[in-house]
This record gives sequence, structure tokens and C-alpha cells, in this order.
Amino acid sequence: MSVKKVCTKTPAIRFGSTAVALSLLGTGLFFGGCAKEEEEPLITVEAGDEELDYGFVTCIRDNIEDVVKIRCDFRKNSEQEVYFPVSGKKIEKVYVNVGDTVKKGDVLAAINVGSLETDIEDLQYSISRNELLEGYLSDQYDLDTQSVYLDYYYGYLNGNDDSRDKRLDSLKKQLNNNKQGYDDSLEFDRKKLAKLKRDLSESRVYAAFDGTISYVADNLEGSTTNVETCIMRVLDNEDGYFEASAGDYLSYFEEGEPIKMTVQFGDGKGDYELVPLEMDQWGDTQKFSILSGENAADLGSDSRGEMYIVIDSKENVLIIPKNAVRYAGEDAYVYVLNDNGLRDVCWIETGIEYDGKVEIVSGLEEGDKVITH
Repeated sequence: MSVKKVCTKTPAIRFGSTAVALSLLGTGLFFGGCAKEEEEPLITVEAGDEELDYGFVTCIRDNIEDVVKIRCDFRKNSEQEVYFPVSGKKIEKVYVNVGDTVKKGDVLAAINVGSLETDIEDLQYSISRNELLEGYLSDQYDLDTQSVYLDYYYGYLNGNDDSRDKRLDSLKKQLNNNKQGYDDSLEFDRKKLAKLKRDLSESRVYAAFDGTISYVADNLEGSTTNVETCIMRVLDNEDGYFEASAGDYLSYFEEGEPIKMTVQFGDGKGDYELVPLEMDQWGDTQKFSILSGENAADLGSDSRGEMYIVIDSKENVLIIPKNAVRYAGEDAYVYVLNDNGLRDVCWIETGIEYDGKVEIVSGLEEGDKVITH
């Protein structure tokens, strides 16, 4: 914004005790003192009653920040509802109680599986043994083939090519038959093992994440499973998080760098510090975990607040309250009192505005008194 530092004196015109309003149409009308560019915006200046008691603020030096506020909403963490995947089975064992902490993959409860675990172990042994024996077939075939050639070369077959070839063909057929037998057996056993393992998996329920048991149905042990019945719940151990849509301001966030936030609506009102969460997974929305907060335990799904992102800051600059600044179009000005006790208009250029304060780039000096009312 171009700077128009003009102090325009307001004459003390009185009609009895009534103040009047004058329109400033240009620098040549009624005014002396400092000159102002032509084509100044039209403003209305109230002529002051000589007995009017003005309020003042002083232009001081201070620090100021340019802050963007971004809405963020509290999100609760995941809660796992635990169901058995089969119905009609007897629940044999429940391994947890309300309040217990669990790790991802921990067994929470199991149904009666009889000898299923032993059957799986036996079948795994049988498969391993057959795989090993099948591997020996090729070795044995190589040895038998060498024996045929030795008989052929050393006269046992009297150099008879037909006898040699017949024995070799017989060995090859035997090898193929034996391999086929092992392959069929292994395929059957592997399918059976997969089913047994699936049955075992369905006989147990597991924790989907690290968490705390928040609910366990009564009298589970000895009861019958039902795929539609929730038997327990696991609450994610991680604290809840805040979600925001930061748009063009993503570059202002850094891993591990705290951000100030205030919850203004819903439960848990108060001041907090957040840190970016899973930045590598950020998209249209971003997650922030709670670093500290005075009422974090009270946060709920209706809790909503604003993060404060500092996009610029300046130190030791001229500052006045924002409510002391007036505008004529896009041009800013303030009222000051001159040495004659008259109110002057001073045009100013402003900078950062935040928290009821505004930076004065030009037009005022430190210590100048600005009229507020």
C-alpha cells in the first residue's frame, strides 16, 4: 500500500454546544498544514466539542505474529468389537478381563477344539517327512541309473543295448510313479492342513492392535458361540487425535514440532499442544496427536477447536490496538490530537494484524498518541 502521511487539522467549528460533521473532499478545502495527494478518498471527520474528553492509546514497540487459525476436530480412536467367526461351538477359555492390556495378535478367547492342535502337529510332521522322501527319489534314481551303465560297460549285460534301455525305462517309470504318489499325498495333506489351521484360527479371537479390554460379556466360558454376538471390546491404547484440513499451510508443519490449539466447543475446553501424526500418510486431511492438554481426559466426539499457525513474526515494531484504526476505502488512518488540541487525521500503512493489535509500517512514530474515541 502506498503511504500517505497526511495530518489534516479539524477546525473547531461550533454552533452553540452542538458539534458538526465536515467532509474532507481534498487538501485545499478548509485545511492548512501538511499537504495530501490529489484524489484522496472521501472521509467524514467529526468536529470535536471543545469540552469532549478523548480516550488515547500510545504507539509502542512490541513483537507481533501473523497467525492463521485452522479448525480441527477431535476423533476417537478405534475400538475393536470381538466376534467368533463360527456359531454353535463351545467357548472353552477366556484369557482376558476388563482393564487388561493386550498386544496386537494376543489370543483373547478360544473355543473347544478337541485334538485339533495335535492333529495339526502330526500332519505337519507327515508332510515334512514325505517332502524329504520325495527329495531322495531323484538321488536314488541317479544311483540306479549309474548301476545300469556299470553293468552294461563291464559285461553284466553283455553289451546288450536293449537290456540296458529296458532297465533305464523301468527306472524312469518307477521314479515318475513314486513322485506322483508323493505329490498326490502331499497335495491332500496340505489341503487338509490348511483346513485344520483355518479351523484353529476360527476357534480363537485375537487383538487387532495394542489396547485395553473395555468390555467382556458375562459367563462366556462354557457358553455357545454366535457369529452375531459381540463377546468383548478392545480400546486402542493410543490417545485420540485431532483432524484438520490445513490446505495451503502444510509447509508450516514439521515432524515433532508442537502446535498450539484451543478447544472452544464441546467437552474438554482449554489450551493444548499438538504434534503432527503420520505425516507420510497426510492427504486432504491431517492428523495431530495430543502432546499436552489440561482437559484431555474430557475430550469427546463433539470437541472442536482451532490450531494457531504462525506464518510470520516481527520483533520490536510499532504497534497500536486494531480498534484505533479507521478506513477510507482500502486506505487506513487514525485520529491524533495536535498541539492546539484539535483532532488531526493521520494516514498510515499497516502490516501484520493479530489478537487485536496491528503493526504500523509508516505514518506514526513511537510515543504518538492515537485517539480511540
